[in-house]
Amino acid sequence: MLAGLNERFPAVEGWIRQAQALLDPVLVVLAPSDDALTLSWSLQGEPQLTSVPLPQDLVRAGVPLQRDVLGDTLADLLLDQGLVAAQVAVDVLLPLPCCQWRRLQGAAAATLGNGDDLRALAPDLGWSLSLQESYLDLVPDLSTETVMVVGAERMVLQAWLDTLAAADFSVRRAEWLLCAAWRGLVCLHEQDLQQPLIWLLEQGGRWRLLLLEHGWPELDVALDARDLAALRVEVLGLVGAWMEHNSEPGSAALPLPGWYVTADAAWRGRWGESHDALKLGPLLGDAEMSLVELALMAPAEVPG
Repeated sequence: MLAGLNERFPAVEGWIRQAQALLDPVLVVLAPSDDALTLSWSLQGEPQLTSVPLPQDLVRAGVPLQRDVLGDTLADLLLDQGLVAAQVAVDVLLPLPCCQWRRLQGAAAATLGNGDDLRALAPDLGWSLSLQESYLDLVPDLSTETVMVVGAERMVLQAWLDTLAAADFSVRRAEWLLCAAWRGLVCLHEQDLQQPLIWLLEQGGRWRLLLLEHGWPELDVALDARDLAALRVEVLGLVGAWMEHNSEPGSAALPLPGWYVTADAAWRGRWGESHDALKLGPLLGDAEMSLVELALMAPAEVPG
């Protein structure tokens, strides 16, 4: 009877789908950048992924400039996938330029419970962001008296929330793309993180180098190099200096670090062409996933 009704009145199927969605919303992860919108969700247990390029000047340095146009683009993109605003809850991964982070250690760091505690402590984080004008997220590890502080300018975060509101989407949470990718890396390579890890990552042709100790970023450096030869020289110089700084005179040699490269598909396998694992340490991944794909591998976290 229902099938026959749907054939006579096609709109009924859409109404039923929207009613069901209100009871069981679809979680969509949005990863925007200056040149693309990438969306991920699950359909009947199967992961779905789609991406659409963006014209210039819709997003610049991670900041949405034309919010209504972006909202319409996002709504149309989801509608093409059979999803409407009423049935969607969005987790947004803030673009790389939007946020900064810093690892804090010690007894004082272990007492931090929220952003207000950090503002009261007022440490010098070396940020261009103001603590008082930033949205702050804390990722603690109480066993080691360590906390990772992630900050985003409030106006930038609000701009993305306004963009999604323009498309009538409900926002569940916001997280920094790099922080989600870091959680994804930890999830995939937890056993390998007992040794130091060199994490080399690229997005949009720009590279950065992260040096991880026991899974926690010790150093995060934006790199100048763009081509592979110059990149290798810059990276090996920084890694050599870091290893020398962390070695103690007369002590045993530090274990060789693992290496993991996260980059777009055009870079797949290229770092490994000249990587000497015996001298430098094992190469655990050579751009098998992009930064967005790695971030989407992170386990979901719900606040509270």
